Amino acid sequence: MPFYSLVDRLFATRYVGEKLWQAGRELFTQAHPPSLAKVSLAPLPGRYGQPTIASSVASPEPAPIFITARFRSGSTFLWQLFRHIADITAYYEPFNEAKWFKKGKSNARVDVTHIGVDDYRTGYEGMEDLDRIFDTRWAFHGLYMDETHHNPNMERYIHELVKRAHGRAVLQFNRVDFRLPWLRAHFPQAKIIHLYRHPREQWMSIIGKGPRIHPAESVGPDQLSEPDGFYTLEWARDLRHVFPLLEPAGKHPYELHYMLWRLSYTFGRAYSDVSICYEELISDFEQVAAGMLDAVGVRNADIGLLASFNHGAQKVRWPGYADEAWFGALEARCERELQAFFSNISPMRTD
Repeated sequence: MPFYSLVDRLFATRYVGEKLWQAGRELFTQAHPPSLAKVSLAPLPGRYGQPTIASSVASPEPAPIFITARFRSGSTFLWQLFRHIADITAYYEPFNEAKWFKKGKSNARVDVTHIGVDDYRTGYEGMEDLDRIFDTRWAFHGLYMDETHHNPNMERYIHELVKRAHGRAVLQFNRVDFRLPWLRAHFPQAKIIHLYRHPREQWMSIIGKGPRIHPAESVGPDQLSEPDGFYTLEWARDLRHVFPLLEPAGKHPYELHYMLWRLSYTFGRAYSDVSICYEELISDFEQVAAGMLDAVGVRNADIGLLASFNHGAQKVRWPGYADEAWFGALEARCERELQAFFSNISPMRTD
């Protein structure tokens, strides 16, 4: 094996990367990227389930639609809705390491909790050539991208999906929360939908897919397995270079989850055309869906037909995991850290 290939593989391992990080945290931690000064910590919603639909100027062209959401927040449901609107091609998780454009049994399995979905590869037919520019590292690495980042393959890949769509393209992302500044800069015509879910219920959905992590236990973040933990630990490790408060050491996994949720919510509110809550969407479907579609310029949808796919139900499962005092204490600690972090970011000069 060539020497440089060996070195590249060695440094790509989690063990070596973690040791380097621990040995040189100050060296490897970036100064606050300039684009962070454009984002203020978004106020928490008045109540979970209350949507915020921003005003949006309709585009004269059928601009692509990007959906940004965390894992287990109802984004598959949104993708399913757009699949059933005429003249739209909806792509499921374009950055997923499963490579939906490739044919094979390895990417054919469907999550049983995604009711009514039998194949995630719909829309990607005949696009196996995209494997030449696709990079599986997009799923886990370089998760923060501001306007200045240079990633021509990622840009080309998105452009190809938009160009090859039959009708208007809808890309349902779960990995662009902190790449929204880059997306806005490189796809200014796009409309962005931000979907979020109550953080405690999202947590219950995440851990329901993996091993039980009891709140009373003194556990470390490594007990949140991957990928059953939906990459919480992977994301924290990658993003701590920009957000040092995501350092996993000494935190319960729920704290990492809440920090990611809170930061994702802030970026979603800052860069989207419409921001909606999953709980409100399923409980007041026709009104919320109609407002969302109007905000992104989709006016040919059959709301009655789309409502037939709404199988969601309001669930309050978090009290079965821990009481209000436990959740509230961890969330309050996270809020203090977040407030301190954002208060230390200097506003960008506009002169």
